[in-house]
Amino acid sequence: MATSLPSTMLNNANILSLRCFVAVVETQSFSSAARQLRLAPSSVTKHVRLIETAVDVALVHRTTRRVSVTDAGERFYERCLTILAHVDEAALGMVAEKQLRGHLRVTAPPSFAAAVLAPRIHEFLATYPELSLDIAVSSATPDLMRNRVDVAITLHEEPQSKLAHFRLGPCPLLFCASPDYLARRGVPRQPQDLIGHDCLSSRFSDLAEGWMIGRDGAWYALDLRFKLLSDNGDVLRRACLAGAGIGNFYRFHVQEDIRSGRLVPVLRDYDSKPQSMFAIIPHREIVRPQAKAFIAFVSGLAAELDPTMG
Repeated sequence: MATSLPSTMLNNANILSLRCFVAVVETQSFSSAARQLRLAPSSVTKHVRLIETAVDVALVHRTTRRVSVTDAGERFYERCLTILAHVDEAALGMVAEKQLRGHLRVTAPPSFAAAVLAPRIHEFLATYPELSLDIAVSSATPDLMRNRVDVAITLHEEPQSKLAHFRLGPCPLLFCASPDYLARRGVPRQPQDLIGHDCLSSRFSDLAEGWMIGRDGAWYALDLRFKLLSDNGDVLRRACLAGAGIGNFYRFHVQEDIRSGRLVPVLRDYDSKPQSMFAIIPHREIVRPQAKAFIAFVSGLAAELDPTMG
């Protein structure tokens, strides 16, 4: 039979104590946690010590340079996330959305971050003035639990994670090149013509294995000679603008270049196999209200993308 703990065990530790502990784990620093919570470092230290004293277990190891989490601390951190998510969700039902507060950590691919998020993220911050945001830009999907990521935006044909995910919208792709390149090398009329061209492609993504090209829903892979590979879409876009070759880009990434004539679509009668935009979250059952707000915001941006460009 399980032994129940005394009801007074955590009486001296409150919700703020839990938030302090979570912030220390996520920032690996008492001073950084204090800045995030707008508290004095001594206050954050006091709250974490209150919890450790109450449970009689060391939750973090302190050194002069950084803070590391003990195994017990890792387990307690996961429980705290669940508790605080329930508290935040309950509070959200009683206060206006504009009063959402706290810190949100997200990741997004470089092309999406630069072309879609960066021009509009000020709107999200203006809507939620008490919320701070940390955007990590990476082509790889991180370990959400280990890196304390609340939301990861990914672009794939299918979600590449077993974690809970939301499909936010389609991400069609577009073949294009600069007018200068096409004047020098000619315009491809059919997919096989790409074999004789310099092609620019993503690396460490679905597109790295070759381009899937088709028409009327029938797809086949082309084995191409890639002149340039990169895990950064903007590197490829800039090279394409400079006349380095033919690229296969997300339409949102090059739509302004197409409108201005800096890039020209090719193979208009064919399609590149479309991708989708997903939001991945670390907990299937618990979604922080802050994460819900961000996912809704990105979903709105996805709905505004022009699906007909090219």
